[in-house]
Amino acid sequence: MHRKLENVFYEVRAPRLSWDDIGGLSGPKAKMKEMVCLPLTKAKELRAMGVTFPAGVMLWGPLGLGITMLAEAAAKEAGATFVYVSGQEMLGKADRMAQAFEMAVREAPSVFFISDIDWLCPRAGASYEWAPGNFRGKTPTFAGIAFTEKFLVLLDGLLEVPEVRLVGSCYRIDVVDQAAIKEKKRFNRKIYVAPPSAHDRREILSIYARKMPLAADADLDAIARDAQGCTGWDIENLCRKAAIVAVSEGVPAVGRRHFDAALRSITPWLTPDMVEGYDRIFREDCPHHYSF
Repeated sequence: MHRKLENVFYEVRAPRLSWDDIGGLSGPKAKMKEMVCLPLTKAKELRAMGVTFPAGVMLWGPLGLGITMLAEAAAKEAGATFVYVSGQEMLGKADRMAQAFEMAVREAPSVFFISDIDWLCPRAGASYEWAPGNFRGKTPTFAGIAFTEKFLVLLDGLLEVPEVRLVGSCYRIDVVDQAAIKEKKRFNRKIYVAPPSAHDRREILSIYARKMPLAADADLDAIARDAQGCTGWDIENLCRKAAIVAVSEGVPAVGRRHFDAALRSITPWLTPDMVEGYDRIFREDCPHHYSF
């Protein structure tokens, strides 16, 4: 069911997507099963072992990789309600935001996914430059201090409701206010969703390519290798454009030349300095936040 909470977009529904609908991301999938699904499906057993649950999990990485899909697939596996709120839509609407949190509690057991935490909890003085002149992905606007403080108070309230698994997302972890990432509350665990490897791109490509007839020379392994810098949404666009080229030629199947033409017509989201930057940020981050 899609609903409108005044001017805040949110969605409450039984999750539809499964892990098989997401190409690549084997590492993040495993972490989501551990940090989000287990506390919902094996809560009693974990408590008997003296295991403390993550208060909240922050997924971070490039845009267009299917981070929202990871949260939905986790909800499906756990048999929980999927509650999604757009962080962008929350800006300037503190009262509506509080209602969204109440709704997540009412729908428990639930996976409560809040996107764009970098919009809601910006780090003062953060640098958004990947390389000289490259600010790709920089948030266009930010929450004020008063709004961020109210948001953090709401996050703390979820500690009392273990049946709500809190999941957030941001495109860079180093631009988020550290107040949102606490040792025992808020988003105290992280999952890095890295730029896709050639293997990841191949898996993503196969999901979109299976929807179209392929010619014998459509070597998906080679196409995936050539699609450097492409995220999931780039690959979806690549397949769409290749299909359009084939239809324009009047042929019944999509071949290698159609994919090559499509590759020449798109601009991959990730630049080499962004790929290097993401890996550097991950290497320099505190490693224990990435374990249960």
